[in-house]
Amino acid sequence: EPPMIDNPEYQGEWEAPMIDNPDYKGPWVHPLIDNPDYFYDDAVYHVCKSCGAVGFELWQVKAGTIFDNIIVTDSVEEADEFAEETWVSTHEAEKKMFDEIEEEKRKADEEARKSAEEAAKAAEEAAADEDE
Repeated sequence: EPPMIDNPEYQGEWEAPMIDNPDYKGPWVHPLIDNPDYFYDDAVYHVCKSCGAVGFELWQVKAGTIFDNIIVTDSVEEADEFAEETWVSTHEAEKKMFDEIEEEKRKADEEARKSAEEAAKAAEEAAADEDE
């Protein structure tokens, strides 16, 4: 860096000058205005009598996530019962399958790494033999 040269006129970092606003009334607060057309509708959430689908919008970093066994309910007991019938009964088997697949991938990656190292070593030795 170049050496610093003293500047006697330097007054610190620049800031925009503030000027008083005589019309300032404080932070803005939105007005609360009654809506004469508003009415509470008890049946607003009962529109879908027999929904056949549920939509999700997800951002995924890693593809391959699968959703199944979806329930929409307002009953905790019904949700717990559904979870026992679906998720609890399949969770261990699915985890075991996933772990086996991951282990196979790990082994394949390890083999590929070893073969790449061996190929690089062989190429290095061949280059060394040519030099001699």
